[in-house]
Amino acid sequence: MEPITELMQKISINNFDIGSATWVDVTHINNPHSFFVRPTTYRMDMPTIQARGNKIEISDLQLQMLIIYKSKILKCYCRGQILHIDKSDDTSTCDIFAIDYGCIEKSISVRRIYHPRLKINIPPLASHCQLADCKSKEDVWSSEVVDAMKCFVGEERAKLIVRGRTPDKLIVELINTCPDDIATMLALTGYTTLGYSQNVISRIPTLSTEKHYYTYKELKEGDTLHVRIQSGNNLNSFYVAQIDDYKKYIKERENLTWYSKEKRSLQPEDMKENKPISVFVSQLGRYERAIIKQINVPEDKALVQLVDWGSIIEADVSRMKPMSQFYFANPVIAIYCSAQESQVWDNGLQRFLHPGYEFIIAVKKPGNQFDSPNIVKISPLSIFKK
Repeated sequence: MEPITELMQKISINNFDIGSATWVDVTHINNPHSFFVRPTTYRMDMPTIQARGNKIEISDLQLQMLIIYKSKILKCYCRGQILHIDKSDDTSTCDIFAIDYGCIEKSISVRRIYHPRLKINIPPLASHCQLADCKSKEDVWSSEVVDAMKCFVGEERAKLIVRGRTPDKLIVELINTCPDDIATMLALTGYTTLGYSQNVISRIPTLSTEKHYYTYKELKEGDTLHVRIQSGNNLNSFYVAQIDDYKKYIKERENLTWYSKEKRSLQPEDMKENKPISVFVSQLGRYERAIIKQINVPEDKALVQLVDWGSIIEADVSRMKPMSQFYFANPVIAIYCSAQESQVWDNGLQRFLHPGYEFIIAVKKPGNQFDSPNIVKISPLSIFKK
């Protein structure tokens, strides 16, 4: 089996269900209410995941871009997400969040930044946590408390037991070879008290509002695109994808299937119209990004729209999985179109409505996502080939 295939079979998004126990490495500590962990199962894979490719040019830098960089804190090459770019001088610098560790590093020179060698998208492996039953004696966490926690945690693995969740953290119990769990150790040594604090204090800023919706490709009048048919039966209503977007989709679609297999299916009470989901499409043999359009009776089936294809299918709730925030990052590739009026009844153009057929569209009037189509003029690809 190819190493990449083995890696993709192994890597999954851990749901960290309440009550679950997982062996983890504590990768970064801000304070007892803000630290990061990563499952130990990924230890041997980190060199592959963090392998660097070619150096990045200044002109290629983009916010939220996934890169490999040489970390000053971690003393190794690691994956990062660009939070801020400073191009004020010839040696551009970036503020970067280490997505597999949890630390933020400021003013990293572009000379230390590379493209990832691994050409597959793996979600961030570090999870944000807070110790349960751990309360600060003061308004802020002192450096002594933080140092004590680092001492108790050490470099060894720990068992993480999930006690609860907030929108951005896991509330956990952390156990290693210390006589008691870490929260109890801090309390027994006088650094903290046992108890729940409503005021969750964290030194790590919120990086971005958690996204639970898809974004769509923005088009304007006059745009000309090389596209392929995704779905559609008539020129009044069909879906296309730009060729470059489709090529990127091809590279990433198997990742979604691997991750979705590890998740629990939705329950009927979880289904809501307009909810983004991952759905198994038996005809394709894989999971696809989708959105629930209409819940059927009995309420264990729904009509769902495959957002990268445009087509609508009926699916059983057992084939639906929750959508990871990671897969909201890329806009849907399907573009909703209608041919301009002079072409709608052109029987010669009907041959274009075959999945995979490539041609050119020119946008005459922009639409609105999947609510109203982009009015386009269709032209054969041969016209634009020199």
